Amino acid sequence: MNYKTICPVCQNKEHLNHFNWGEFYLIHCDYCELDYCSKMIEKEIGGNSSPVNSSGIKMMSDIFHTTNDLAMILASKRKNIYEKLLNRDCKKVLEVGCGPGVFYKPWTYLKVEWTGIEINPYWKDFGKENGVPISIEPIDSIKQKYDVVMAHQVIEHVEDPVTFLKNIKNVLNPKGIIHLELPNQYSFTARLRKISSKLSNDYGFIQPPMHLRAYSKKTIKTLFNRLHLSSKLIYVCGNTDKVWGQVRKYNFFQKLLYSFTGVIGLGSLLIGIAQLNSRKEE
Repeated sequence: MNYKTICPVCQNKEHLNHFNWGEFYLIHCDYCELDYCSKMIEKEIGGNSSPVNSSGIKMMSDIFHTTNDLAMILASKRKNIYEKLLNRDCKKVLEVGCGPGVFYKPWTYLKVEWTGIEINPYWKDFGKENGVPISIEPIDSIKQKYDVVMAHQVIEHVEDPVTFLKNIKNVLNPKGIIHLELPNQYSFTARLRKISSKLSNDYGFIQPPMHLRAYSKKTIKTLFNRLHLSSKLIYVCGNTDKVWGQVRKYNFFQKLLYSFTGVIGLGSLLIGIAQLNSRKEE
């Protein structure tokens, strides 16, 4: 599809603002607030998403063994929230773009069957070495059904977010939950990066060739509505949020910054939780 003339989220054709940021050609949709590059500069082999850079992969590999306790705390809190929405036990979860699979042990300990899938074969090999069963099966070929499908820091890499969410819907049990975690394009950090291309090569969280889509709360709401999903939570928070935060190691300054920006509503994380309606609609 030619995204120069149509928004990837809302399919709007009339309210697209085109502009240059340094060497990059970007588009802003006035209707749903999506910022995006019209073309994928690089793609993961065998997929329609942009790659994670090598420093990000190294960081996730390095902290895998030191963040189990934090992952356990977050999984336990989230399980309680999921089960309140489901009104039943959460028995099976799918994590799309699971990276090293840091949530595998926590969910297994909580007696929830965890499945992790990744497009990058590096993580499958990493999983074998560390006792984490990571699959490279694409989501559109999965036959099983899940109570919750999670995609942490994934959708900003995806070329066609509507098709991506449709594929997620297809593997959900009745009243199943979608949990998205992604960068907030209206965060404190993103706003600083949008002051001038002379000060930042990035336009907020548009970071070619890695992040080629940047979302706001309105964008996520529009996306959920387009897929006939019931929005349960669209929430901005800091990276260290005690429920929705990331499984990362941060220094003192980072913790202070993330806590402050979260409190004032300008955190760098955007959380979207949606649920299938009682009668599944397409």
